[in-house]
Amino acid sequence: MSRRAGLLVTLLAMATGMSGAALASEREQYVQSVISLLRTHADTIRQLASQDFKYSRNLARHADALIHTFGLLGPMDWHAAEASFLHKKHGDSAHLQPADFDRLADQCQKSMRTLQTTSLQHVEHGGSAKPVLKALEDIQGKCTGCHDLLDGAAPDVWGKHGKK
Repeated sequence: MSRRAGLLVTLLAMATGMSGAALASEREQYVQSVISLLRTHADTIRQLASQDFKYSRNLARHADALIHTFGLLGPMDWHAAEASFLHKKHGDSAHLQPADFDRLADQCQKSMRTLQTTSLQHVEHGGSAKPVLKALEDIQGKCTGCHDLLDGAAPDVWGKHGKK
C-alpha cells in the first residue's frame, strides 16, 4: 500500500472513530491479500516452467510480478520494523539482530534477482527450467527462514517448507 493510501486509511479511521483493533484487522487482511498474490505467482511460475507453449514469456512476467508483489509488503526496512513489532507483541525476549536481518534480506534480494534473470534466460533460450525453480525455492526458503526466526509471530507465507 502506498504511503498516501496508508495515510488516507489512518485519517479516515481517526475521523470515523475506528479502533486500533479494526485498523490492525484491515492491515492483516491487506497482508493476507498480498500473500495470496505471492502464492499465486509462485504456483504459476511452477506451472509455466514445466510447459513450453506460445505464451511462455509469461514465465518472466510472473517472476517480475512476484518481485513487485513482494514490494507491496514494503521495503526491507519495513520488514525489519515489523519483525521488531512482532517480537514485542508476542513478548519474545530474543530479538532478530539487525546484522542477521540485513544478511537475510540481502540473500532474499539476491534470490529475487536470480529469479528474474533465470526466468528471462529460460524464456529467451529454452533449456532446463531447473534454475528457475531453484531460484523460486531459494526465495521461499529465505522468507520462511526469516519468519521462522520470529517463532510463529510472522505470517506463514509459503507454508512451512514452501510448495514443491
